[in-house]
Amino acid sequence: MSENYDVIVIGSGFGGSSCAGLLAKEGLKVLLVEKNNIAGGKAMSNNKNGHVYTPWPVMGAPVTDNLCQKLLDDLDVADLATLVDTEAGSYYKTPEGKYVAMPTMECDGVDPTILFDWLGVESSDRDTALEFIMNLTLMESEAVDELEGGDFDSWIKQAKLPRPLYSFLISLCLDGMFMVPVDELDAAEAIYGLQDIFLRGGGLFCEGGYGKLADACLEAVRRQGGTVMMGTKVDKIIIEQGSVAGITTKKGDEYRAPVVISNAGIQPTTLKLVGEEHFEAEYVERVKGLVPSYSLLGYRYFLRKPITDKGFGVVFSQTSPWNTERMEKAIAGEGSREGVLYFEVPGNYDAGSAPEGKQLILTGSFCPADPNMSKEDIKAWAEAGEEIFFGLFPEAEKYIEEKDLYTTKSVSNATRDAAVEGAGGETIGLAQIVGQCGKSKPNIQTPIDGLFIVGCDAGGRGIGTQQAIMSGYNVAEAVKNLSVKS
Repeated sequence: MSENYDVIVIGSGFGGSSCAGLLAKEGLKVLLVEKNNIAGGKAMSNNKNGHVYTPWPVMGAPVTDNLCQKLLDDLDVADLATLVDTEAGSYYKTPEGKYVAMPTMECDGVDPTILFDWLGVESSDRDTALEFIMNLTLMESEAVDELEGGDFDSWIKQAKLPRPLYSFLISLCLDGMFMVPVDELDAAEAIYGLQDIFLRGGGLFCEGGYGKLADACLEAVRRQGGTVMMGTKVDKIIIEQGSVAGITTKKGDEYRAPVVISNAGIQPTTLKLVGEEHFEAEYVERVKGLVPSYSLLGYRYFLRKPITDKGFGVVFSQTSPWNTERMEKAIAGEGSREGVLYFEVPGNYDAGSAPEGKQLILTGSFCPADPNMSKEDIKAWAEAGEEIFFGLFPEAEKYIEEKDLYTTKSVSNATRDAAVEGAGGETIGLAQIVGQCGKSKPNIQTPIDGLFIVGCDAGGRGIGTQQAIMSGYNVAEAVKNLSVKS
């Protein structure tokens, strides 16, 4: 079987689904193929026991002027997905072990006075801290761009902030956005992300789970005459005379197109779907050396009774920020695995996602991205997160009807194949670290004519959901320009 298209898109994550929808609207004949039977990639929507949820905590930012809503509007499918925001239920664990809830912010973004009171910042430190936050929030893009190539930890430590405030910025605002150690995180990437949250808020969700957003994009493809094939795993990307010619599937079917856009990850695309023999050795080595983000590992707690009214939250302490040395010790079993814990409660921002009187809480905490993690390591990382969860919600244990553990293997199986050792289970994609951001981020167009990479591995910046959609817009524009030139 063979059929011709203008563009083939592999994968229905936010990068692939947004790009496919945008190109279909431009009048191109689009085929999107997805290996799963549900759309959304790392943010797909699942159903179990009457609950609707993403498989692990997924939070979007910013709340206002976000690309999710822009995409829905641009594709004329705003009626198919409803975005909502919810108040954070974040908690600061004091050195004495007390969990203190983050007060309500009366304004969009962050109120410094309320923040400082919550964290116990001394009055003598407040002027310096306020000046730092104001300078960071209002820094012009030209000044931010000049910091690209330096790590955020070195930059922020120059301010000599009180430890609770430092931990807040790293654990609550950055660990969840980028999933990398702070001393490897690119400074410009971090500052742009913090500006988004401080000025335009964080905590954006989608009713029915973020998978509804991907579903809306796929419907946009269909409405424009495109084809969507679910449950279809790509076997190979066809290369003929140095250019893309199409794909073959695991079922043995062949589909032809002069442009293929892969949302399967740059490493699986290069090393598996295409094959390194089609690339120059220098490019292959660059791809093999790319570092993934870290992963989330945690539980889904199905409770017979609600225990919190918060839609999501972060639990952190003065010792929770991750740096490279601390992470290496934890991986080796020589240091504490306790870090920041994230939780999400879909029923508190989407009443229709949970049975009446019951509650589902998703948790997640840092761990390596290796999908082949040993059972002993899985147990150790899971217990570290669970200790924090039950420390905050001790009553939860008696209300558990069922709990599911998800691991790095779960992430890899649902999303991207492992193509290099230690990678595949990453929660976001390519790590937003020094040497992999901005001008150093992989190009959306590969050395093979007609082959593009979309998603969090190329073409965007910011928190995962926004980064992937930004990439979708950028790749769609490049392909559209290519089509016009042709």
